[in-house]
Amino acid sequence: MKVAFEMQRHRTAARCALRTIVLAAVAVLSFACQPARPNAATEAVEISLPAARAYVERLAAKPAAELSDSEVVVLGYLERARIGLGSPFRLIEFALRDPFLDLEQRQAVAFALLARAREGRTYEIDPRVLDLVRLNGVDPRVSTGAHQLALIERIIGIAPSAASGERMVRLGFELARAENTVTASFPSVVSHVAALVADRRRAREDANRLIAAARQERVSPLDLIPSWRAERRFSVETPAMAVLTAAEEEAVATQGPRVAQGIRAIAHRLGGSGVAAVLVGAEEGGPEPVLSLEAAGRLLEVASRRDYPPQAPISVALMINRDEYVAGAGGEEAEQEARAAFIDTMYNEERFVAGWILEKAGHPAEGLRLRLIQLQATVFFRVWNQEQPWFPGDPAPAAKDLIARFGLAGVEFGEQVPDRWRPYYRRILGQGLVDLQRVLPTTSVRGLTIRFDELPGGRRALALHDPATRTLYLPPRTGAGTLAHEIAHDLDWQLARKRYDSHRGYATDMAVSLGRGDRLAYALSSLAASITQPDSVGRAHDTRPAEVFARGTDWFVAALLAREGRAGGYLTSFQDPALTGYGTTRGPDIGGGAVGSLLEILQRITPVEPAAAEWALEVHGPQRRLSPIELAKALTEAGSDLPAMERFAVIREHRDRALSLLDNASCRMSSAEGLRRLSAAQRSLIEAAAEAAARGAAFEAAREVGRGAGISASRTDAWMTHRLYGAPEPADSALAELAPALEEIVYHVNTLRAPEEVELVDVFGFAPRPTVCGGNPFAIRRFGAAARPPATSAPRP
Repeated sequence: MKVAFEMQRHRTAARCALRTIVLAAVAVLSFACQPARPNAATEAVEISLPAARAYVERLAAKPAAELSDSEVVVLGYLERARIGLGSPFRLIEFALRDPFLDLEQRQAVAFALLARAREGRTYEIDPRVLDLVRLNGVDPRVSTGAHQLALIERIIGIAPSAASGERMVRLGFELARAENTVTASFPSVVSHVAALVADRRRAREDANRLIAAARQERVSPLDLIPSWRAERRFSVETPAMAVLTAAEEEAVATQGPRVAQGIRAIAHRLGGSGVAAVLVGAEEGGPEPVLSLEAAGRLLEVASRRDYPPQAPISVALMINRDEYVAGAGGEEAEQEARAAFIDTMYNEERFVAGWILEKAGHPAEGLRLRLIQLQATVFFRVWNQEQPWFPGDPAPAAKDLIARFGLAGVEFGEQVPDRWRPYYRRILGQGLVDLQRVLPTTSVRGLTIRFDELPGGRRALALHDPATRTLYLPPRTGAGTLAHEIAHDLDWQLARKRYDSHRGYATDMAVSLGRGDRLAYALSSLAASITQPDSVGRAHDTRPAEVFARGTDWFVAALLAREGRAGGYLTSFQDPALTGYGTTRGPDIGGGAVGSLLEILQRITPVEPAAAEWALEVHGPQRRLSPIELAKALTEAGSDLPAMERFAVIREHRDRALSLLDNASCRMSSAEGLRRLSAAQRSLIEAAAEAAARGAAFEAAREVGRGAGISASRTDAWMTHRLYGAPEPADSALAELAPALEEIVYHVNTLRAPEEVELVDVFGFAPRPTVCGGNPFAIRRFGAAARPPATSAPRP
């Protein structure tokens, strides 16, 4: 009897909460239609938010067996918002349209999501993922993630804006890496975590703005969400490639070095001998899911029946970790098959949040890899934040409509793509092509066949353009987000047909292989020098001209979309230089030569509008003003390919060149006081970055000296930490014998702390010394100066 009574009490409370939410929503609408108390609409909203919160808390506390299928879906929405799998406003609009939920449940989950965003209870991060970022000098068994996350959250919370706080964190960790305070197995982890913490702040600020606007307009905030999303008014849904104001840049340049000091303080504190080891593999702590283990199992069953199509950000995050995760099972065949099934079947957001909880419970020893998968999936998903709701049965363009509008030769599907998924993929294709022609209006795909199918020959890639048949293969799980890259290959194919009368290859490959005097080859050479990354050395596919051009175009499309406030996730996964997405695009280097070279190539294929070309050169070209992190990286990476002792002179030369940037302050559109403050912040940052690079070089040089004497790196690190940071002096007689050589290394660091005087420019002067206006002293040296990339006649694999 007692059990039955409790079940009835839960059901009654849930119904009452639902009824309260609906009545409050109706009250808001009635207040908007007739005279009422000035705060009546406000009172209705303030009733709905806590009632919705109470409703979902009761659902989460119910035994999974007592949950209806629709209630399980409601909890799934809350879990997606908790980990930040899509913006909360995207989830609200999806929930309000979800045919699986009744009207009361739609209102309840929408208000609950809004309440969570307002309270900062979205984008929760398991701090242990930051254990992938090791603090040097700290026992590897000690978990440092919670300390790092607390620092990141504090910095972003007090920054002038979420964007500036995010960049402060990136800059601080870059300086800490340069000075040897941190090492990262996955260097992008910090940028990923900072992005989600910043999104949490953006979502909270957006929710407050939305509720304030709804009060003023005397409507429900839920009524405003569709129009606000369509108008791209939510900051959490805007592209990451934002340009900071001068005041924000000043804050980043000032606070970034202080973040590095905070990281160093954590490392020194946790590196003490009295610190108790906390094993990284331990599962205690971390944010609690909304879904219980049993409820996650129920949601997975419901998601299988709902059968939403695969989503590329989820699928790719799983795919790129597949080999390492499956291999982690060792030789157990059954275990490997189970892990492979998780990777292969959790391909959309609803399946993923349920499957991840179940998988983590079943494989606690694989916690770090699973947390990395979740982190990557949530960050990859940011480019889909502006996506409009779609559910099976919703309208989508027919294949014949796409063929007629864009001049395609065909839109085809492989047999394994279910009929119920095909409208979704036609919608992705149509929206992607519309966005592409929005930013590159002269782009033509006439005669191209697009096929949603697995790649021929069992090839492993996200997508494929086959020049022999002029077919673009888009695998259902990974194709979205690759359109810009693959259509760039088709544009390259079109130029080959016109210029070289070839139907089986790419003009960029042919131009480089046929001769150095070709202007197209020269532009490609300069583009390769700016786009190709250091880790591409020795990989012919990455340095192939056709690939270099496709990557450059992918980045360029992302930049043009961001200029309009559009994410364009179906076209490209690129977000910004630190969040490069799940493709192979990395963006141009500090020299900025990519833009001019890319524009020259595109002029021959699909000319860019003059206004867009001018904007691209100004914001991303060689004469642009450098951001604080670009300034810092120019110094922290100076001479990184040289022996440690040779780096000091290179760092000094780069520092002096960077200080020349301050001569260009008069080019900035700001007040005199603003210019003075920015100039001072930049000077301090340049000096801090040079010192960090010098300290990092000193640690490397000391290790080289130690290796020659048979002394481990940890012992020389301890000595350098004593000399550079004031840590206790190690009692090591072997190091005492090396003291003269080590002191010479310290001398090189100290000389960099006293930079030579640099001529200052009066910001009120009418005739400043002519320099490269825009603040990029590294452009002239690099622009168009690199060697030709290797050529190949084979089509792209």
